Amino acid sequence: MNLQAVKMELIEMLISTRKATVLKKIKAILEEEQEHLTQEDYKIIDARRESHLNGESKSYSWQETRQKIQNR
Repeated sequence: MNLQAVKMELIEMLISTRKATVLKKIKAILEEEQEHLTQEDYKIIDARRESHLNGESKSYSWQETRQKIQNR
């Protein structure tokens, strides 16, 4: 079964369920999945932090950032 088919099946099951406890459990599982960073994510974050601390990357103040956004 392909991923899209599994998603559709789950959607149909969610729509037809009448138990709030089931929905709460599924919601908790999905939220937990979204909260975790992978080791690769941490490596990227660490590398960018190191670059920033070494002065190798450009950083902006809040005022500069807001100004750049407003000028777009």
